[in-house]
Amino acid sequence: MHASRWPWLTLIACAAASGPAGAQGQPPSDAGAAPSDTGFLQPAAPPAGGEAAEGTGSGEWTVPPMRVYGSLAYDGRAGHNAGEATATSHLLTANIGGNTYLYQPWVALVAGSVGLTSSWATGSGAGQSFVVFGDTLANDKGVRQEQFLTGTGRVDLFPRSRFPFEMHFERQDSRTDAGLNSSINFQRSNYGFSQRYRPENGSYNLVGLYDHRDQTGLGFRAKQDSFSTDLNTNWKANYLTLGASYNRAHSEGLVDDSRFTTLVGNHTYTPSSALSVNTTANLTRTQELGVAHTDLQVLQLSSVSLYHKLDSPLTLTGTFRGLMLREHELDTVADSIGGTLGANYDVNSNLRLTGTVGLNINRTGSGDSNLLSGSAGAIYQGDMIEFSGFQYNWFTSGNLGISATNGVTENDREQAAIVQVGHNISRPWRISPQSVFSLTAGQTLSGARVNSTREQLIRGPLESINTLLNTVSGTFQNTGDGRTAYARASLSDSSEIGGGNAHFQLLNFQLSGNFEFGYGRSLTGDLTYQRTNQRPSDLRNDPLLAADPVVQTRSSGAAGEITFRQNQVMGIPRLRFLSRVRLAQDVLKQPGQLLSIPDRETRLWENRLDWNIGRLETALELRLSRIDGRRIDSLWFRVQRNFGG
Repeated sequence: MHASRWPWLTLIACAAASGPAGAQGQPPSDAGAAPSDTGFLQPAAPPAGGEAAEGTGSGEWTVPPMRVYGSLAYDGRAGHNAGEATATSHLLTANIGGNTYLYQPWVALVAGSVGLTSSWATGSGAGQSFVVFGDTLANDKGVRQEQFLTGTGRVDLFPRSRFPFEMHFERQDSRTDAGLNSSINFQRSNYGFSQRYRPENGSYNLVGLYDHRDQTGLGFRAKQDSFSTDLNTNWKANYLTLGASYNRAHSEGLVDDSRFTTLVGNHTYTPSSALSVNTTANLTRTQELGVAHTDLQVLQLSSVSLYHKLDSPLTLTGTFRGLMLREHELDTVADSIGGTLGANYDVNSNLRLTGTVGLNINRTGSGDSNLLSGSAGAIYQGDMIEFSGFQYNWFTSGNLGISATNGVTENDREQAAIVQVGHNISRPWRISPQSVFSLTAGQTLSGARVNSTREQLIRGPLESINTLLNTVSGTFQNTGDGRTAYARASLSDSSEIGGGNAHFQLLNFQLSGNFEFGYGRSLTGDLTYQRTNQRPSDLRNDPLLAADPVVQTRSSGAAGEITFRQNQVMGIPRLRFLSRVRLAQDVLKQPGQLLSIPDRETRLWENRLDWNIGRLETALELRLSRIDGRRIDSLWFRVQRNFGG
């Protein structure tokens, strides 16, 4: 930062500290109580005796108490990208901030901070893009140097009133964010404001917000502006919310400009505990003004109703949905309207009857179609049977559905019948007062027969599809003082009986726990492993696909994280250690397909030491990771001295 800017900052600070004098007034009736021991511009208290001395009065002011804080920090980073580049960087950062209020707390709250950072960095290797050191060029010694400002500011006007106003500003740099492990340096700027209003009777709330974001880096600059407003109100059995927003995002130097506008309304009507109706209307417009122009407008209306009296066996449901879609650039038109009515009736604690009917009407540029559908079913859940510590359950269900489609290009009549029967058995064992192990096994046999006039014309009569699903699982749980453990393994096997001989297997294993080893030491972790094996149906009754070979697919994935924490390492107070190992790996095995390169951090080993001595903070972090198939190692060190507060 140029030295010529410091007098300006000093002048602004002096002006803010002195400020214009004004007469003290009483807070508004809705401002709320305010503390009397702090203030930015506050009248001087009269001397003892209750009367102001001659020559003093509202024109004299005391210097307000102001909370001032700051820090001075050094960051050192060293990174190595295997086979490409090695880089080191150094940062010196000075921060100062404060907060107070103007006149009285109910008038305005003020807070802000500013930071000056000086950085210098070096890099070597064939791929110096691994670490980007800003836009400045290297000097004669091959060292890149840069200075930049960061800071925040916030003003709240009438914060305790019914009409608070807030204004904020923030500028950050990715290099000063210790938690952001990014190899690209970029700067972020954000400013905006918000205004809220609530009437004295509290009948509604209104809020408006504006926000501007600007992100710049090496070779790019992206901007985003957003405005939104919301209103919510309620009366009697009604609750209404209305919202509107506008967003625009564009990048300099690129033909990239997108705009998104939305209007949303939601209404809830609950005249009694038995009836509730929720309706939502949504209008959106999406515009892309880049290389490919698009202008899409969508209007949606949906409503869901529920009727159920207390202790009544009958439950009624209803839905309605309407859609209008217009795409002006491609001249696309699509309209849809539909609704359903449903009923559930509990005959007793075991038997439930269900029924639904629906109608859907579609209008598009290529043709129109109407769909009428209905279904009826029954579900029976048997009573649980207990014997010798085992718990046995069984159920059966059946459903019959009919649908008819009429259109210019398609006419179809379809009937579908589905029957299921299943049972399961489980047995828990108490290993210790804190440990339980349980086994569960189950079977479900389902049969489906579908008759479609359209499918008969293409493939001929369809056969019934019968599927047998077998499941088995084991679960272990342990809870005690300072420890919890959970482990579960499950296997699902689904086979098609006859027909296409489709087969699907899923193996899943989960392990998690939290263990404490004395004072300040703990180990937490979780691990998930999943493996699938899938063989699709032969589809021999389809003349178009009968000649295609059946491809069997296998996939596996593992994800886990283990974290060890210890306080007071080697008995040193406030010296903390953290070690974290994370794994995320997916493998796909399919004949004739190449394995895809990972696009994320698949492995990580992070070790960190933190030590606080009064206002002195130090941190040391070593990261060994693999990202995008490449090994990336980094070492980071920080020492920071805090002031004030």
